[in-house]
Amino acid sequence: MAAMEDHRILARIIKDYPDALSDRRKLQALFLDFFPDDRLKRNILLMVYDDGIVQEMSGMTRIDNVARHRFVKSVSQGYGIKTENAEAAVTAWAKAMGISFEEAAPGENGGSDNGQDGCHAGSDGANSYEYEDTPKGIKLTRYIDFDDEVVVIPGTVGTGQVTQLGNHVFKGCVGIEKIIVPEGIEVLGNGVFLNCKELKEVVLPTSLRRIGTSDVTGCPRILGTMTKLDGAFEYTALESIEIPDSVKYIGAYTFAGCEKLKRVKLPTGLKSIGENVFRFCRALEEVIFPQDLEIIEKEAFAGCESLVAVTLPEGITRIEEGAFAGCRKLESIYIPDSVIEIGGGRGNGFIQTFGQPEERHPDFTILCNAGSYAMGYARKQQIKCAKA
Repeated sequence: MAAMEDHRILARIIKDYPDALSDRRKLQALFLDFFPDDRLKRNILLMVYDDGIVQEMSGMTRIDNVARHRFVKSVSQGYGIKTENAEAAVTAWAKAMGISFEEAAPGENGGSDNGQDGCHAGSDGANSYEYEDTPKGIKLTRYIDFDDEVVVIPGTVGTGQVTQLGNHVFKGCVGIEKIIVPEGIEVLGNGVFLNCKELKEVVLPTSLRRIGTSDVTGCPRILGTMTKLDGAFEYTALESIEIPDSVKYIGAYTFAGCEKLKRVKLPTGLKSIGENVFRFCRALEEVIFPQDLEIIEKEAFAGCESLVAVTLPEGITRIEEGAFAGCRKLESIYIPDSVIEIGGGRGNGFIQTFGQPEERHPDFTILCNAGSYAMGYARKQQIKCAKA
């Protein structure tokens, strides 16, 4: 976003349509008329307005460096955009309103203070995004356009291949219903679609390798020192999902809180279902497990109240505590002979693997073979067991 001569257009809007400053929809419509080919400019100007800065400027005749820095930082960090873009937009609004700035000390506003060195506004058809150049390709870091019902993510930006969606790129985009992720993208970051409450459908590419990362940027700290990694699809409206077989890692909380999710097909080579991946997926009825699965981690299916029957694949070795706690309709689960540990090896763990007795279906039964670890576990926990 270049240093903007567009303050003249803003000044005209303020003069000819003074009520627009108290009517966001009208202001947005005027921006569409006056800046029809520059969505980035429209969006960042609106960010300054939405942040309350335009209202705060009203009545000012001069802005000192402290206030200027505060305005720019608020927009840059609050919306995850490049500092120079935020500064250009703040400056344009100030000039349009006839407000002067205190002269900045040399170099005062020359650098980025939001940790986004190397970030750029999108171009070549991708100016709905902020992005970074990385050694592994282009990483999209923020979606800055308005929500369309269907969003097709670009496969390239300029001459670079898009390979990653960073943490929280589409967080809170409540108007998007379908997203198409193109071939070439290998990583979806934490919380990439977090709280996209109308997102019903996602098309994933065969190039995808990971859903979720170990990068805790933007993820909240809980319980003092622990960090909860936001799930990529947490609290969306997905109804079904088929994860391509190229995916080898699915991070914690990936689908947590997806209360409309009914059917899941997991990738064939997946070895572990992470902690809380399907927590409180209350409508989940069908899970197609991969044959290579080895571990179901803590509370992976906790609160999946619509599961009725589960058949675990041969070869799985460990079911961790709370994995199926709160599955009130679960009538049976087949546990193969390969399982050698349930609930941390202590039988129940902090949260019983299948929940407290009063939480279980009255007919809940472990299906297993005679002499198996599962049979011994069922006896110890006084759970009904039957021949597989």
